[in-house]
Amino acid sequence: MYMRLPCIVFLLLMDGGGAHATPVCDTIIKAMLAVADQPGVRQRTLQGSAGAETVMTEAISLREAMYVREYGDGPWRTVPMTSARRRDLAESALKQFPPSNCKGPTADTRHGVQVDRYTFTQTNPLSPGGTSTSEVWIGRADGLPRRVVLGDDSYQTIEYGDYAVPSPLMQPRRRSAQP
Repeated sequence: MYMRLPCIVFLLLMDGGGAHATPVCDTIIKAMLAVADQPGVRQRTLQGSAGAETVMTEAISLREAMYVREYGDGPWRTVPMTSARRRDLAESALKQFPPSNCKGPTADTRHGVQVDRYTFTQTNPLSPGGTSTSEVWIGRADGLPRRVVLGDDSYQTIEYGDYAVPSPLMQPRRRSAQP
């Protein structure tokens, strides 16, 4: 399960930092950092092309925890992750994986919301020495990411709202006492 978290963590950590030098990269960074400050965020990572998508992971982030499930129908698991911790992780990643070659904006609409689309390149932590080109759609009115394209065959949708702890939650595993 936790090996599938990179896609979710990617959204939290995909920010760049120190090495960026353009106002366009700054806009992307500001938007991605703002995700951690939201009281309720729902992220769905899908893989495949339109009409043949598979939900790989789904997460609901609240102020005091993140709830994650695989394939969109599995049991929810609790990941202890406060919004402050999510922000700390994102800020740390700013130094490690800065975006570059940031381009945009291109005006668009996402589910009736006016957005600006941006592209950027970033070091790929899952492919040593490699880079990835991603696209992020940022709401014009609120500056929040709505969609992130993570390559040719996966993307995330991001929604903001008044979310509650999902149900049913998987019970934590109990450790047995070892003799």
